[in-house]
Amino acid sequence: MKRIIYSLAVVGVIAAGAVAGTNALFNDTETSTGNIFTAGAIDLKVDHAKASYNGEDCLSNCVEDGPNLIVNGDFETPVVTANGGQWQIYPDASLTSWTVESGSGLELQRNSVAGAPHGGVQLAELDSDNSSAVSQTITTVPGAKYRLTFWYSPRPNRPAGDNTIGVIVKVVSDNTVLVTDTIGAASAGGANTSWTLHTYNFTALDASTKVMFSDLGTDNSFGGYLDDVSMRVLDCTYVIVGGTCTLWEEKDLTDGDYFWQFGDVKPGDYGQNLISLHAFNNDAYMCWYVDGVDNENTVVDPELDAGDTLTGPTPFGELSNYLKIFAWEDDGDGVYEEGEPTLAGPNSPIETEIIQMSLQSSITGWLGLAWCAGTQSLIDTNANTINDAIDCDGSGNQDVAQTDSYVATVTAYAVQQRNNTPFSCDEEFGD
Repeated sequence: MKRIIYSLAVVGVIAAGAVAGTNALFNDTETSTGNIFTAGAIDLKVDHAKASYNGEDCLSNCVEDGPNLIVNGDFETPVVTANGGQWQIYPDASLTSWTVESGSGLELQRNSVAGAPHGGVQLAELDSDNSSAVSQTITTVPGAKYRLTFWYSPRPNRPAGDNTIGVIVKVVSDNTVLVTDTIGAASAGGANTSWTLHTYNFTALDASTKVMFSDLGTDNSFGGYLDDVSMRVLDCTYVIVGGTCTLWEEKDLTDGDYFWQFGDVKPGDYGQNLISLHAFNNDAYMCWYVDGVDNENTVVDPELDAGDTLTGPTPFGELSNYLKIFAWEDDGDGVYEEGEPTLAGPNSPIETEIIQMSLQSSITGWLGLAWCAGTQSLIDTNANTINDAIDCDGSGNQDVAQTDSYVATVTAYAVQQRNNTPFSCDEEFGD
């Protein structure tokens, strides 16, 4: 502050000398506005990409639900009346429900002008007087899954260069692309239309999603055909032999996001999970740990013979004692391969092992996780194996854990690396 005052004083002296004999006062004021300090943040997202149980994969079974969200996807409206009721170009979305993004408009053809529609009596051509693009903006629910389908045919009797079309599905607010594809790049038209179905599943990220089709072929008024466009909500459930499973894309974890849910675990049972982790905004250390509750439920004769009881100072179940884990930094394929860094185990108790990973900002980190009800080891193919590298041996007396259940709580914790180095998950969360 003293240096600034001195500088102003010098300015004043020079100015006074330059205008000696006057009472003029010269001032110099500099202002800097809008200075902002914004605190950094760590935003950890978790993706459950794959799961298996006793060698069977968790698979998504999705069915379409509800009405078609695309309006006039069959292009039957309006009824073509121009050119003898054969074809007409519509530049106005109020007539067709399709917004013209570029080009002269949406061309509708009727009565099989150059080829038969897939359904009904009309179809759309995307090269009208020139290469055109059309779209619809759909109200969507963030996080909900959707399926876009449409039928494509090259225009008959036209070379491949005329028949290329493109499809894009993107978020309206920030133009994030959810689906993009090029169709018909090598499709020359035959004597009649030849329709193929194209299907794309995606998850909405915002309340408004745009579906756009465009002509990508030669700009000459001859282009690929489009018909029966549909977009519907997907109702997806996950199925796995011997249990219940769920998968999800990157998100904040909430109630109901479980990695394991199996109702009849036996000695020697095993499974695997592939989990991706995303630390946005800052490089981070990630700590992964499991805590849970053992439930005795009831006691059957084999448990009693093994010394189990429903009474006493610790009337809890024992299943977690036999659940062992192995964790590694995966490359994204879900297969443990020699050389991939080991994070825990094999044969670590599911509760006592705290897993630590380093995550780079906005770069996906992959956590491979294998569990075993028994004794777990690597590179042993004498019993049940995962990827021919991880063995689960269920031998030994585990009767004390019959009828027991274990309810696990999984926590993924992230802390920024800067100013926290060195950092140890064990010191942060260990006993």
